[in-house]
Amino acid sequence: MDDARAGGDAMRDGGFKELEVVAYIGEFKIVGIAHFGVGQRASSRRPSDYIRAFSDSRLTLSKVRIYNKGNQELFETAPFIILNLDKVDFLYAREDADEGVME
Repeated sequence: MDDARAGGDAMRDGGFKELEVVAYIGEFKIVGIAHFGVGQRASSRRPSDYIRAFSDSRLTLSKVRIYNKGNQELFETAPFIILNLDKVDFLYAREDADEGVME
């Protein structure tokens, strides 16, 4: 197994890291996959580092699931959405996203 795979598949598809992102907007919990550019220190970066370094006001998520926040029932799915970060109450990336979420 090469170093990238041993480190949780840190680099995929030519310099991008896939992270499962969870965003809360009003009464909805949105879960999807975000792609972040990978610099030279990819293996030592935490998911929060990718989010802090992201400077655009919109974030594209793929493989999206939208849940009602109160009862956690699946409300909708979509192949992708463009998330307006100005409307997000809070956002985080899951540490374990590289282990099985994107298969």
